[in-house]
Amino acid sequence: MSVPGPAQLEQILLSSSDLSSASLATRITVGRLRTEVSSDPSSLSAKIAELSEFATANDFAAADLANI
Repeated sequence: MSVPGPAQLEQILLSSSDLSSASLATRITVGRLRTEVSSDPSSLSAKIAELSEFATANDFAAADLANI
């Protein structure tokens, strides 16, 4: 599964979309990154890169993110 693009990952991090259908690891990671971005909006680019790396390393996460 291909990793969603940066624009889609940004939308995931900036939204409060429901994560209940995602795996536990994806929910924890996205939740943490959302919290970090809300605390420090200037970190958005770094957090998008971190989420992309997570999805690249874990096929299940790429599938989860594509369905959010």
